[in-house]
Amino acid sequence: MPLSALGVLDLSLVTDTLINMIKTCRDNSPMWKANGGDVDKFTINVSGSAPETVRDAGGCQLSLYLFHVEQDQFQMNSPVMGPRAQPVPFQPLSLNLYFLLTAFAKDDYVAEQRAMSIAMRCFHENPIVHTTVTLPLPPPTGVKEEFTLTMAVQSADDMARLWQAVTSPMRLAAIYRVSVIFLSPPATPVAAKKVTTISLSADPTALPYADFGQVIGTARHVSFAAPESSVAKPEIVDFDFSPATVAPKQEVTLYGAGLSQPTARRVYLLADGTPEREVTDWIVPIPNPNPPPATIASDSKIILRLPDSIGTPPADSPPPGVYRLRVGSDIAKGDAVDYRSNATPFSVAARVDVTVAPPNPPLLPAPYTLHGRGFVAGQTQVLLDTVALSPSGAPPGDGEFQITGGGTTIDFKPPLGLRPGRYSVRVRVNQVESDPSWWIVVV
Repeated sequence: MPLSALGVLDLSLVTDTLINMIKTCRDNSPMWKANGGDVDKFTINVSGSAPETVRDAGGCQLSLYLFHVEQDQFQMNSPVMGPRAQPVPFQPLSLNLYFLLTAFAKDDYVAEQRAMSIAMRCFHENPIVHTTVTLPLPPPTGVKEEFTLTMAVQSADDMARLWQAVTSPMRLAAIYRVSVIFLSPPATPVAAKKVTTISLSADPTALPYADFGQVIGTARHVSFAAPESSVAKPEIVDFDFSPATVAPKQEVTLYGAGLSQPTARRVYLLADGTPEREVTDWIVPIPNPNPPPATIASDSKIILRLPDSIGTPPADSPPPGVYRLRVGSDIAKGDAVDYRSNATPFSVAARVDVTVAPPNPPLLPAPYTLHGRGFVAGQTQVLLDTVALSPSGAPPGDGEFQITGGGTTIDFKPPLGLRPGRYSVRVRVNQVESDPSWWIVVV
């Protein structure tokens, strides 16, 4: 089970942290002659063992023994893991630790009291202890922890009862309280994602209106890298078009009802002033592995992918503009009946290929070059934010653009005197604007 990045799994890590702190204070004590004092340095052995277990070890023994643990009543339901308290076991167990600090040197009370002086001075100068605990997270992570260290006030009677509980005779001792120590809990469950879209229907009508199938709209999801995006810190912007705006080699979803029937197995493209064209070959099977025009697998949607080239459908995508889609059947092609559904609009835009790797925008010398599909001479507009550039039949001058490569390339230059800053490069063909994709910086 994954852990939360909080607390410790092993209480001995707290003991070891305090022992190492005492050892550092012992070695650097101003009491020693080597550090400017008047006492010859002697060996003080520091351990976390119980007092009676080290009395026969010889020399001066300083023991910091964890002898009591209690739950911290002030942190039992504290929301340390977020804005609100978590249910057990995801709420960390909060503890107060009590350590018995005592020194023993046989027949040498001076050594005992000097050892205790060093340790007590060390704890007094470090009331807040900082340490790094390595938790077995994926990957192992060093978690910064801190806790308070204070002397617990005990009466002589309390200490006498404590020593009566052990077999060792009573010695010089002090009790220290360490708080708050958290035992690492399991990672909290992932919270539900925030609501991003709400759909509301008022007096909805049961579908389909038409028994043989109908269409109700088109949609397309758009993703692009924002100008602040980089390889190290990508920033992707998402939004939906409905009615859809789609470019060559992109997909559009046609929604409807009754689309899995034989009377809705074909898709037709409509444009004002021209005959309909069947574009069933554009269907992306979901999940039917057979190529179109196999029976459409979904009753409610059809995914179409436009061809990469511009020309005459269905082999090519239509030129940029506003079109309509509908479904139906055809007796002349072997269907049982002739049927056409209602039609729903969508737009075809020119495609702009992002040839500049992130980070965007490019800092390139003018003229700039855009690559893509569907740039139609006489119908294309290029704007830098709201500043329109002028079309040119020759290599562009300042504030002009030129379409080359059979409608696959646009060369342009910003106008002179354009205020320095970042500008989005907007391309419209036949009044249909392409997806956001390019930015430039004018210096």
